[in-house]
Amino acid sequence: GENPTGSFKDRGMTVGISEANRLGMRVVGCASTGNTSASLASYAGLSNMKSIVFIPEGKIAFGKLSQALAYGARVLQINGNFDDAMSLVQEASERLGIYLLNSINPFRIQGQKTIIFELIQQLNWKPPDWIVVPAGNLGNTSAFGKAIYELKKLRLIEKTPRIAAIQAEGANPFYRLWKNKLKELKPLKKPETIATAIRIGNPVSWKRALRAIELTDGVVEQVTDQEIMDAKAIVDSSGIGCEPASAASVAGARKLLEKGIIEKDDVVVCIITGHILKDPDSTINYHLSRLDNVKPRFANMPVKIEPDINLVKRYL
Repeated sequence: GENPTGSFKDRGMTVGISEANRLGMRVVGCASTGNTSASLASYAGLSNMKSIVFIPEGKIAFGKLSQALAYGARVLQINGNFDDAMSLVQEASERLGIYLLNSINPFRIQGQKTIIFELIQQLNWKPPDWIVVPAGNLGNTSAFGKAIYELKKLRLIEKTPRIAAIQAEGANPFYRLWKNKLKELKPLKKPETIATAIRIGNPVSWKRALRAIELTDGVVEQVTDQEIMDAKAIVDSSGIGCEPASAASVAGARKLLEKGIIEKDDVVVCIITGHILKDPDSTINYHLSRLDNVKPRFANMPVKIEPDINLVKRYL
């Protein structure tokens, strides 16, 4: 898939919007930390549907906000965090007839299964040992578990790849649930992380995600903002480029390798969920050492010089 709005959300949104059309819905909506709102607004615009998105004020990267505005969504900035926005959009769905397109919607999950189908097809139907994925609202973790279950049921794969769901340390309710073997998720009231796409304290898909982890004998890990941004710098320098939340998968894989959970000869696929242009401010601030609590290990600072060819030679 091409993910035309720059994130994996397009995989599920195209299916969700198609179902909304089939049902004759006139207005679609979501709560978002950015990527879902961009995708919803784009596909709603293509389908001539009204869209309304609920975002936490001041807690969304401008690259993502600009997309929702440009694609014509009605943007409501909530005085609160993502979980407050999620609660409000769920109430609006029940009382005002808005078709809800967060990952709680099963058709979103159906679309996101294609990530696994495509991944394993590209590996000639030989599953990797590990699939490592950033974990916020847990839609992808849920979809991946469902996809793997179906591929096994259809006998299209023999081995079950293990899922590793990676949360930011400051937004880690699912990690705490798994680590402490709790029966119910305890929401975080004020999640904080530079990885805004996974800055979620009360993920709606946690029950399905937990089943996915159990089904695949998977694990849940947490990583710091320092680890996320250093991993992002490594990914970026390879020519791929990603937003901070995407790099949680790479940071998580490194940590699991250090712990001996992932072995050095294992085949590992890290899921990159969002384009580097989604959050350019974080990239610039990392390389200019402007981020709180993050000391860049791989900073690539710009250099000011006079227009002199001899000065250029110093940097070749």
